[in-house]
Amino acid sequence: MSSSMWYIMQSIQSKYSLSERLIRTIAAIRSFPHENVDNLIRRGADVNCMHGTLKPLHCACMVADADCVELLLEKGAEVNAHDGYHRTALHYAAEKDDACVEILLEYGANPNALDGNKDTPLHWAAFKNNAECVRALLESGAFVNAVDYNDDTPLSWAAMKGNLESVRVLLDFGAEVRVTNLKGQSPVSRLVALLVRGLGTEKEDACLELLHRAAGHFELRKNGSMPHEVTRDKQLCDKLMRLCATPGTLKTLSRYMVRGSLGVRYLPDAVKELPLPESLKEYVLLVE
Repeated sequence: MSSSMWYIMQSIQSKYSLSERLIRTIAAIRSFPHENVDNLIRRGADVNCMHGTLKPLHCACMVADADCVELLLEKGAEVNAHDGYHRTALHYAAEKDDACVEILLEYGANPNALDGNKDTPLHWAAFKNNAECVRALLESGAFVNAVDYNDDTPLSWAAMKGNLESVRVLLDFGAEVRVTNLKGQSPVSRLVALLVRGLGTEKEDACLELLHRAAGHFELRKNGSMPHEVTRDKQLCDKLMRLCATPGTLKTLSRYMVRGSLGVRYLPDAVKELPLPESLKEYVLLVE
């Protein structure tokens, strides 16, 4: 052990109780081996003791250490316990690491747990564009159209960041694109707000096109005019005006209705069962 690590360990051992040492050791998990965590637990550290706003399991998920997460759960950590912000460990894991997410789910974590703002782990996975976490949560029963305190869905959270990969996964699991929050904002309008700020790239453009295909048609205009913030960017405004002015065709609107009729499920599997030519199946699945 290096002299600096020895000094840190001595400081922890002299100043804090066993349970306090446990969470501080986990927080510095990149410096300390997992044997130190196991040793503290064996000596009586409480794996469910709250220190500040966090419990050890939350802390392990924050640093995305899957081995430590599994160790704590094996030692009796409460998988659905809330921290000081009413967040579960799964909320933190969903932002960081799919391995941690899968371990938590195996131990019975609630994929639809709500934090203090009614955010689910799926909201955070979508916002951070952890597409594999999004998929793992949805496969374990997460509500794809769950709403937060503002009635925003995970699709809206993904769209506001232009997170193409997460948007694709959510749409594959039947996320509804024609939804609005309490302020009247849709996933498309949340993405447009990003583009208006000049933060768009080819990825965000592809995200807009994907959402447009999923909706069949979308409307951003209010009383016939574009929102004021959109008019500041003439090129973007002209593009959106063309999209809004073009009515949905029977084909595109039928695709939206067919997808909706299949319900909230993994659509690639559902579409596979339809008596349609392969080209139409791909069309329903937004492959163009």
